[in-house]
Amino acid sequence: MNSTITHFFGQAMTGQGMKNVYKDIMNEAKAVYLLKGAHGFKVSELLKKLGSYYFDKGAEIEFFHDPLFENTIEGIFIKAPHDILFLQATNPSIEPVFLDTRDHVISLYDCVDEEKLYSNIELFSFTEKKQTYFEHCFTALSNAIHIHDDWEVETRKQMNWKGLDNQYAELVKNIIGEKKLKQSSKLTHRLLGTLTPAGARDTLESITQNLEKRLFIKGYPGTGKSSMMKKLADEALNRGFDVQLVWCGLDSNSVDMVILPELNFCIFDSTEPHVYSPDENRPGDVIFNMAQHCQPTEVEETNIKKIVSQYKAAMAEATRCANLYAEEERKVRELIDDAIIIDEFDKQTAKLFELI
Repeated sequence: MNSTITHFFGQAMTGQGMKNVYKDIMNEAKAVYLLKGAHGFKVSELLKKLGSYYFDKGAEIEFFHDPLFENTIEGIFIKAPHDILFLQATNPSIEPVFLDTRDHVISLYDCVDEEKLYSNIELFSFTEKKQTYFEHCFTALSNAIHIHDDWEVETRKQMNWKGLDNQYAELVKNIIGEKKLKQSSKLTHRLLGTLTPAGARDTLESITQNLEKRLFIKGYPGTGKSSMMKKLADEALNRGFDVQLVWCGLDSNSVDMVILPELNFCIFDSTEPHVYSPDENRPGDVIFNMAQHCQPTEVEETNIKKIVSQYKAAMAEATRCANLYAEEERKVRELIDDAIIIDEFDKQTAKLFELI
């Protein structure tokens, strides 16, 4: 099998704050290398080099992207049989659990000329501004979640839950049938996408690149898409199948995709903000139409139009603040990079290229 590269976002800017699943991914790894300090763009460059180096050795690689800067990498996972995880662990702060056994801390603090860094008076101004925009961004996202909740109230009023139950039963019959695997199932976690300074982004095409069957859920907010996928995940786990839950980038409690690797299958929410349709060149692409069970009346449709307008305004404000936040964060990281002692940085990280 040819080695592959898969892209995910490492963090998501959600209505409940920043979300990441790095601690869950650490539990998949045999070895974890936490890069502490020197939190500029230089660490991302190092991670890209590590990914390319191990990819050239035939390893399958997962890249985890920064939501503020899409071309910036926060972590890489060298997949089985190596199962080695490299993480930028300063922001978010990720601490070792099994220090010096599974988890290893690579300290880069001594690689920064602190006198040069902190003598720059602009650093404190940039840091203060970015915190202000950070707070404004997440206030807007929280507001968007509450508005989205109002949207869900309107759609639930006319939902035919029995019809959905029947459709779900047919889904399980078609996908899993009576199959049971005699193995201990594994549950893993990833993120589908996030708000970025460019708006909502996801890496769906990369995540699903090798899957033969993709089900595209079409349905209204609040009509049970996430709950149904969680139910399917539980059913598959109970039957001995491995499951990957791919979480929503706006509501940290919602699932946007379930992947069943042994069945080469995924099902995902293909409505706003990640609208997708079947690819005519992929015969396994099928629409899973949940919208058929919900028929809002004219009254609800009128209410929904008002709510959607408010929701889009809240998301536009969140995106605007994310842009301002990213501008100040970029300035801070560039100052850190400018203060890095390159020879010391390269010395401290050289051994990371010798692990397989």
